[in-house]
Amino acid sequence: MNENKAVAGESINTVIALLADDTDFQIVAEDAPVMLWLTNAEGKVIFTNSKWKKFVGAVTEGHLGGDAWLLALHAEDKEHCLQIFNEAFLSHQPFQMEYRLRRFDGQYRYILDMGEPYINKEGRFSGFIGSSADITDRKNYENQLRLSQLELTQHNREMALINELNSYLQVCRSLEETHSIVHHYAKQIFTDQTGALYLFDESHNTVEAVVIWGDEKFFSSPVISPDDCWALRQGRLHVVEETENAILCSHIAEHAVQGYVCAPAIAQGEMIGFLCVTLGDTRNDKGVLRTSVESRTRLISLAADNLAMALVSLKLREALRNRSVRDPMTRLFNRRYMDETLIRELANCKRSGKPLGVIMIDIDHFKTYNDTHGHDAGDYVLVEIADIMRAKLRSGDVACRYGGEELVMIILGASREITVERAELVRAAIEKHEFVYKGRNLASVTASLGVAVYPDGGDTAATLLKTADTALYIAKESGRNRVVVSSTTPFVE
Repeated sequence: MNENKAVAGESINTVIALLADDTDFQIVAEDAPVMLWLTNAEGKVIFTNSKWKKFVGAVTEGHLGGDAWLLALHAEDKEHCLQIFNEAFLSHQPFQMEYRLRRFDGQYRYILDMGEPYINKEGRFSGFIGSSADITDRKNYENQLRLSQLELTQHNREMALINELNSYLQVCRSLEETHSIVHHYAKQIFTDQTGALYLFDESHNTVEAVVIWGDEKFFSSPVISPDDCWALRQGRLHVVEETENAILCSHIAEHAVQGYVCAPAIAQGEMIGFLCVTLGDTRNDKGVLRTSVESRTRLISLAADNLAMALVSLKLREALRNRSVRDPMTRLFNRRYMDETLIRELANCKRSGKPLGVIMIDIDHFKTYNDTHGHDAGDYVLVEIADIMRAKLRSGDVACRYGGEELVMIILGASREITVERAELVRAAIEKHEFVYKGRNLASVTASLGVAVYPDGGDTAATLLKTADTALYIAKESGRNRVVVSSTTPFVE
């Protein structure tokens, strides 16, 4: 830029000196190595040299007329340039301005104009003498530098958000808990973009969009086949910059017009799904690049890698935790988890004043049943009843294996009536259920249930369990296959 200014400044000074010496201006300026122009006092362009005319494609001065500059000026720059030009003619002060000018080949180039007022021998203002320099290369360099700075700033912000996301994912207890966290940060990382995180189900037969942000209609379906995504098929990035004449994934809606990237989520050799994000608007309202397609593609790939590592790690932690708190055969929570949960939820109920129900279940004649049909059949019955219990639970309720054939349900915030109703639903479901083991329809299976409810049934975990056990004993003594609520709180040492 300094070189352009220096050349333009020297040219103007030379022309002014020539005019002051009464030298023929046009003869000297016509073949000057820079673009030169001259106006009269009213602002009309009365001279442009051959280099200027060649630039805009004018053969003679009259070929395009005095409006050649205005005709070649970019429409978006006209108002700004005319304002500077008019202010200079009012003030008779030097000026400079940058704008886009259409070259003879139709391409717009960035021009730096510098104008100096010309005062004639009588001391009167007679117009402006100026030079025009093509500064397109410099502007392109500046734009590229700005883009690099913008990408660096954005990259730092995005990395900070991804680090925040990872810190939350590290302390999540379940995959379901991560969904809202991913949704929250995805909207901030990909601010003007639509996206979805697809994860395989346990069988790896289908892939489900567990998180979607932006325009949900961009995707054809929330549940797809693994073959519907080219990134899953190939195990690598699938990038579509323009949807026309491109290989599109089947999970993208037919009407979609935005480019997108599908990045497989792979960690520790396991592919758990993929991240699909649109490329968004990579240009601003003037058509200048904000961030490059390559930059956005790298970000999407990086986000997919980070999500994969965090989610695979969480799955491993969840599996280890489940082993420590669940009964391996029935998949119900174990005795240890039940004790911790009952103490915690009872404390919550004491603070909130809400009731809490406990149901103790025992399979009728289970020892005899095991002796008759074998332990494998007994285990099968336990697993089936565990499934029935899970089916009758409300959200937040807990089902546990207390020991042997004894099972426990903790019914949160439930009154005596609701707890008894829930117990009766389980009892009836067990009685009606067909237990078919290895093709044989087993003999009728029933269960006895004892109910205790805080606060009437006791105000400690041990007392509540003892009260429910007492009610269970009464149910068995009364003929089995029934629900009994103990009316008294037993003494517990």
